[in-house]
Amino acid sequence: MKKILLINPEYSRTYFSLPVLPAGLGYLAESLGRHSIDYRVIDMSLGYKTRPLYSEIRKFRPDFIGITCISYMLKNTYEVVRGIKEMFPDVKIVIGGPHVSSIKEEVLKQCEALDFAIVGEGEVSLPELILGKPQEGIKGLIFREGENLVFNGHRDFFANLDSLGFPKYKGFEMNRYGYKMIGIVTSRGCPYSCIYCSCNVIGKQIRFRSANSIVEEIQYWYGLGYREFGIQEDNPTFDRSRMLQICSAIQKKGFKGLKLMCGNGVRADRVDRQLLIEMKKAGFKRLAFGVESGSDKVLKAIRKGSTVEIMDRAIREATDLGFFVSLFFLVGSPSETNEDVLASVSLALKYPVQCIDFFNLIPLPGSELFDWVRDNGYFLVAPENYLNARQHPARSVFPVFQTPEFPGEERMRMLRHTKNITRKVKRRALREKFPQLGKFGDILFYIYCSDFVNSIEHFLLSSEVIRKSLGRFRMKLRDLFYE
Repeated sequence: MKKILLINPEYSRTYFSLPVLPAGLGYLAESLGRHSIDYRVIDMSLGYKTRPLYSEIRKFRPDFIGITCISYMLKNTYEVVRGIKEMFPDVKIVIGGPHVSSIKEEVLKQCEALDFAIVGEGEVSLPELILGKPQEGIKGLIFREGENLVFNGHRDFFANLDSLGFPKYKGFEMNRYGYKMIGIVTSRGCPYSCIYCSCNVIGKQIRFRSANSIVEEIQYWYGLGYREFGIQEDNPTFDRSRMLQICSAIQKKGFKGLKLMCGNGVRADRVDRQLLIEMKKAGFKRLAFGVESGSDKVLKAIRKGSTVEIMDRAIREATDLGFFVSLFFLVGSPSETNEDVLASVSLALKYPVQCIDFFNLIPLPGSELFDWVRDNGYFLVAPENYLNARQHPARSVFPVFQTPEFPGEERMRMLRHTKNITRKVKRRALREKFPQLGKFGDILFYIYCSDFVNSIEHFLLSSEVIRKSLGRFRMKLRDLFYE
């Protein structure tokens, strides 16, 4: 029997403060299980260093090692691959993930220790590779043929997502993540054309799981004691009738204490008051809106496909209905100026939202923005440097590119200003929730929202013992906001 070890590489705590169950590997594991392929999973974000990793490889003795990668901290992923190949030269290593789908053959050029790469959805390609199907017949596969690289072309995206089942995370160290929440992927693909996004790698045609499939997944984990579920894609409400079916099916089940989060983002133009009411009844607590800008000029430049008026309406209705609302903005979009950023700040402060984030806009490989910045010579920092920085560049106050209308120094000043606005909104939300603390609360919240405390928290979360207790505290604090 062929065996494969699946690896999720480690990322800096500034990227993910808490380890997150890797849903992509979860889906691959389900597919491997259906094909009776023996697999193990190591999530290096749980504290695995090279020595424990090598020890697990020696014990399991896999034929293949599969590793996933995103564009950030790519050099770290390559170093893991090179170390494994040096220690275990006979083990075949295959890489997949969004970065691979963005740059394709280039990934095997950049890392000579890789044997294979899989582009796009891997639930069929990976089992075919492991079970010995001729390499030239595996769609989505990139492999080496002497000095040449061969790409077999794209595999068609799955039309029927229900046929894939859902991850049950068998073989994953579920009790080590520090919280009890399950991420759910209800759709794949995105029909929009935002220039900063590389999600074209998952297909322009949006594909949906059925309401019954989603409720079956919730029922499974609910029976195991889970009550909190995070929707892990950006378009859960794209099909209004499907979301209404999901809400109706959930309500019929009569789940008690259910908390559903749309923390990855919901498009403002795909919700209305009646839909939000039904989502509230079903147990949805948190909505995040990818606003991006408070300027219609900027929204048009980045091809967001929405307007400030639509954003304003959605935020107002969500806050009126009592959702925990997060807003995401970008700083540094093409055509943006200081005045446009201030318009974003004005919109951010207009309603009693609980959380806002202003992200330093980062050109990702595979996106139209990346090509535009490169072709115009606007980079201030080379991509290989900002993509491999220990601090998440999107959360940094140091811009990685500039434009004639928004030079680097002005960008840095506005990024610092928006950081202060983020802290201000967080403090405001805490004061409104705990008015009884008075002046003492003002001092306490000021300290709690500081960068110093945030850095300490990230450091403490590297400890599994502290992560569990701090994770429970965080969830209880959020529950107070959700009530």
